[in-house]
Amino acid sequence: MASSVTNDIYSDLGLAANKSGKGEDKKNLDQTDFLKLLTKQMEQQDPFEPMDNTQFIAQMAQFSSLEGINQLNETVSGFENSVQSNQVMQAASLVGKAALVKGDTAQLYHMQRADGSTAPSGILGSVDVPSGASKMTVEITNATGQVVKSIDVPVDGSDRPSFSWDGRLKDGRMAPEGNYKVNANATVDGKGQAPQTYVGAVISSVGVTKNGPELNLDGLSAVKLSDIVEIIN
Repeated sequence: MASSVTNDIYSDLGLAANKSGKGEDKKNLDQTDFLKLLTKQMEQQDPFEPMDNTQFIAQMAQFSSLEGINQLNETVSGFENSVQSNQVMQAASLVGKAALVKGDTAQLYHMQRADGSTAPSGILGSVDVPSGASKMTVEITNATGQVVKSIDVPVDGSDRPSFSWDGRLKDGRMAPEGNYKVNANATVDGKGQAPQTYVGAVISSVGVTKNGPELNLDGLSAVKLSDIVEIIN
């Protein structure tokens, strides 16, 4: 009696690649497909020389492990989305506030006082103190690289001492509006180091990127939420 099983077991089970041009190709096998193959193999095995069940168990364990990893990836992905949403909400609450952010560029602008007079906004910042530092200075330079203010920063045990500039030149005139560079130098064991600086900035809006929220600053480049070290007001 002729067997009703075709020579292509994959075609019998609907797992073969589609050559008719209709429907979708079966390119990957999942756990359900594996069980179909396992069942068919057991039906066709020689009862006098059965296949080793150890291989079946090992393959099933691999599929179970893979399914567990896929579920874990979905859980982690959902957690990441939740964390990102929380970060966006946290960042949005900072719009309109002034903060100290990691960077070496600060903006100076002229502001109108209540009495109608104009005054410079000034520049506020802070700097990390390297271990063993005996002296620190901060230089503020304009767009042409000219030093407009040199500030001695006290090394008094604070991890991040602050500094400020009122925005006026040596002759008392207001410095022009625009961006200014803030460069710090520390003396450690007689050698110079360039520690990290932080500058005051106003957070104007929040942007969302694939890497998380970004804070747009007035007149400056956008920064990450983690770049904020202090909220001033």
